[in-house]
Amino acid sequence: MNNQEIVEDDQLYLSEGIQEHGFLLIINHDYSLVALSENCSDWLTNPVNHYIGSNIWKFIATYFPNYQENLKKGIDEVFEDSDERVWMEVEVGPFGCYLNVYGTSKYIYLEFEKKAIDQNVFFPKIEVFNNLLVKNKDRIWEVTSAYISKISGFDRIRVFAYDKDNNGLIIAENIKHPDLEGILGCYYPYTDVFRLARNIHVVNYSRYTAQINGPTIKIISNGVDHPNLSQTSVRMVSPIHAAYMLKDGVNSNLSVSIIVDGGLWGYVFCQSKDAKKVNLLKREALVYFVQMAVNQYVENQDLKDRKFYEEIRDFELLLKEKLLVQNDLYKVLNDLGDRLCYFAKADAMAILSKDELHTYNISIGKRKVDAIVDQIRKVEKGSYFTDEEFVFKYGKKLGLETERFAGISAICVDEKESLAFLFFRKEKIQKRKWVEKPEELIAEGKPNVQFVHEEHPYLDVWHQTTYHASEKWTDMEFFFFKRLREIVLVSFRMLAEEIQKLNLEVLNLNTALDNYANTVSHDLKNPLSAINLSVQMMMQKPDMSEVLRMKMLKNTKEAVNIINEMLRTIHEFSKVKGYDYKMESVYTQDFIPQIVDFSKLRYAADHAEVEFGNLFPLHGEKTIIYQLFQNLIGNAMKYSAKTASPKIKIYSELENEFVRYHIIDNGIGMAKEELSNVFDSFKRLSNATEFEGTGLGLSIVKRIAERLHVKVQVDSEIGLGTAIQLTFPNDN
Repeated sequence: MNNQEIVEDDQLYLSEGIQEHGFLLIINHDYSLVALSENCSDWLTNPVNHYIGSNIWKFIATYFPNYQENLKKGIDEVFEDSDERVWMEVEVGPFGCYLNVYGTSKYIYLEFEKKAIDQNVFFPKIEVFNNLLVKNKDRIWEVTSAYISKISGFDRIRVFAYDKDNNGLIIAENIKHPDLEGILGCYYPYTDVFRLARNIHVVNYSRYTAQINGPTIKIISNGVDHPNLSQTSVRMVSPIHAAYMLKDGVNSNLSVSIIVDGGLWGYVFCQSKDAKKVNLLKREALVYFVQMAVNQYVENQDLKDRKFYEEIRDFELLLKEKLLVQNDLYKVLNDLGDRLCYFAKADAMAILSKDELHTYNISIGKRKVDAIVDQIRKVEKGSYFTDEEFVFKYGKKLGLETERFAGISAICVDEKESLAFLFFRKEKIQKRKWVEKPEELIAEGKPNVQFVHEEHPYLDVWHQTTYHASEKWTDMEFFFFKRLREIVLVSFRMLAEEIQKLNLEVLNLNTALDNYANTVSHDLKNPLSAINLSVQMMMQKPDMSEVLRMKMLKNTKEAVNIINEMLRTIHEFSKVKGYDYKMESVYTQDFIPQIVDFSKLRYAADHAEVEFGNLFPLHGEKTIIYQLFQNLIGNAMKYSAKTASPKIKIYSELENEFVRYHIIDNGIGMAKEELSNVFDSFKRLSNATEFEGTGLGLSIVKRIAERLHVKVQVDSEIGLGTAIQLTFPNDN
């Protein structure tokens, strides 16, 4: 209960009065009685007017001598903290009563309620009810209404929930009395009655009226003070509410607020056809059970929300992964059209950019989509737009028909790129049954909404049918729209950074190729000169000896081989930059021995001794892993082939989440000061001039290693050989 007053024009003042089963005393901060209920005369020795202005302590000493200490303590506590409430049991004259002491900014209220004898057997069990709630998570309010009906003795239990438009919907109902009407699934328009009820229940979380058509006990006041009765539990129901419930066949009502996330979500109405006395303790127990149901409902909703958020998070990870791999935003989004529509609860989708249109589950032209987007931007300047009646409103103008779709939601991602998402929903004819005339809706006179009045003995029943509209978008779908927009914006930034990175790589590559052009132009002079010289000699001396002619042809063939090798390595260098990798398990034992055999033939190293150890499988793209080992094993064979006893060791080992490969040779080795730039493009080592090569081999190794996230370590010493260590992630 919230100890604040209603401060609107419809304040509930003393003129409302209280019910006959209660008494009320009101004092000001000077401890003077400013108002008393007229029925206090049942236990006072003088007329009620006699006590107006009396000191409360003298009054208590006279009429509550046995409770002076407790009453003083309670009143003082409320004076110190107006949000405090003090409950106790007292004897008021011949009546056993519950006393509720509470306060507002100006007054202290002593509200007495006579103890009632409840004929209904009442044995509520918290454990039983809790188990019912846990086992029926999707039927919380049905279970609650049934259990409260069982233990309370009320004739009808209804659960009333507000929708986003403040209309009410009966979501659960349990009826014992055959004369009381059932309206499960029916709506109430937001009328003055419910506006007043909402104000009351925000302040006073439970309201009980024992007999709606019973007498109203007047409040006698000093004529100066006008205390507010909005906090008073025994206050009589207002005439407008009384007429409303009596018309519904109800003469006793207990209403309990359903508070969710600090706001009034709805009510539980406990109603009886006849007057019904229900003890305060029992009512408090019912309030407690309603709160248990609220807690379980909130927990269930939180679980559903978390599940939905987790689904969105998983989708985000999938979307980001595909964007990283494919680097094509529109193709990825279009491929995931079914998932996007799932989260948007849409039937179809279109992605519009400056130059192109991608659609999912709908056939529609770009010109038509451009016209839809232009119309949306005239209506909404923000990033998000939804209208479940879009085609009904603008279809004629745009040449659209509701047979295809009725509602549209849109996300404007980037104005610069003219990128927008459109989600389409089909028409869904919506029907509502109102148990009161929805006057505001009828007054709107919307041509796609039809109202039909139903003759009914008690209720004012109206049937509403809405055409040419889709279902409305919910908060959950709005959350997805925001997340989607953020992901796409991030992807745009990443794409821009990737383009910048690629431009830088192209620049570096061009610089490297320029440098290489100088080197190649110099290196090509020798083989080209050899070819030119040999050809000239054969042309000038057609009668040269066979030995000399064969020597000239051999020189030409070797020069051609050198040029061919230079061109091949340049091709491989460029190919590694943009290779499309297919990741799989790669079994190196299938091709490493083959690479060794080819290298022996190429570098005339038949005498080389090669020792193999374990060759564990790797995860990557087979072609470039082959190329990686071909370069490294080829180098090991080439630079050790001219030693007296060339020896090469190739093996691997498992270490935690890594597979580590070793390639060790006893070749010419490298100087330690040259190891830092050994992977530079076109770099030839100082002691390798007598060996063929272009200086691109290890540069290719470096680029492959970067693509596969492989760590390469080189240890070497002049004249002793080189040890290469490759550390692969173990994803097998």
